Amino acid sequence: MAPTTLEVAVTMYDHVGGEGPLRRLAEAFHRTAVADPLIGRMFRYTGDAHVHRLTAYLVEVFGHGSAFTDETGGFEHVKKMHADLQITDEQQDRFVELMLAAADEAGLPEDERFRTRFEQEVRRAAAITTRASRLSRDELATRHGRLGRWTW
Repeated sequence: MAPTTLEVAVTMYDHVGGEGPLRRLAEAFHRTAVADPLIGRMFRYTGDAHVHRLTAYLVEVFGHGSAFTDETGGFEHVKKMHADLQITDEQQDRFVELMLAAADEAGLPEDERFRTRFEQEVRRAAAITTRASRLSRDELATRHGRLGRWTW
């Protein structure tokens, strides 16, 4: 069944309940990522700054404001922060797994429509950062400033 006009108009940001749940998602993800033997090395040095940046990223991609882009440089920052990390496919899959588990812990909505779209976007974002991680900063194309919005 196709969504109604009202359902399409509601942003993913509104659907999850705003910034609070997204901050809980960032905190839960960061805590588990830091402790994870497979991907922890990529997150241990970031501390609370990562939670702040990840929250701002999530708020923006979920459809509210532009703080992440304004404060850090948006999509270009994301790519540059992952350059040279050489993320493996196994690490990419672990990132997705931990992010989905963090969504449960943070109490994000469990409806199938949201969870399906959320997983698709997390997988897409992980694939983008994995590709960027296999390039040097000099090799990265820098033509996108704003983050895309995650929509229905």
